[in-house]
Amino acid sequence: MRELLAKALKMGLSVSFSEEGGFSIIRLSRGGQVVSNCSLGAGDFNSTVEESLSSLLLDAERRGL
Repeated sequence: MRELLAKALKMGLSVSFSEEGGFSIIRLSRGGQVVSNCSLGAGDFNSTVEESLSSLLLDAERRGL
């Protein structure tokens, strides 16, 4: 997880975690604007967070962020 957060910071992104409507949400932002987000389903929170964050970062890289 630490490596993923460090990668996001190097890309100039901030990462936030919140809960809305009973679902955990991960958001990637740059300059106060959300550039990507996803909600997490049920399951092991730690592995789900790492997989989802990794996927969001890969998508951000593909989009040239």
